[in-house]
Amino acid sequence: MKATRMDRRMPPGSRRHGVVIPVPHTRSGQKHVQAYIQTLRPMVADVAATLDVNRNALTDLRDPDEIGAVYLGAFLDDLANRLGAEN
Repeated sequence: MKATRMDRRMPPGSRRHGVVIPVPHTRSGQKHVQAYIQTLRPMVADVAATLDVNRNALTDLRDPDEIGAVYLGAFLDDLANRLGAEN
């Protein structure tokens, strides 16, 4: 039995993997998303450089949770170093 479009849709307000990301289906909407992602790329590079994250090692990771864990670990290490330097 083929699922209808209403069966595939998530209920309003439900979340997958912690965030709700609307996915535009029109060409115009997809262009807007690509433009937004392009503006975020330099910021991600700055964060990675500040936290000394090896971005080459992240290229093998595809799971967003694993990538987030690497950034979180680097952030916590940096925070521990800064707090240790203050004491």
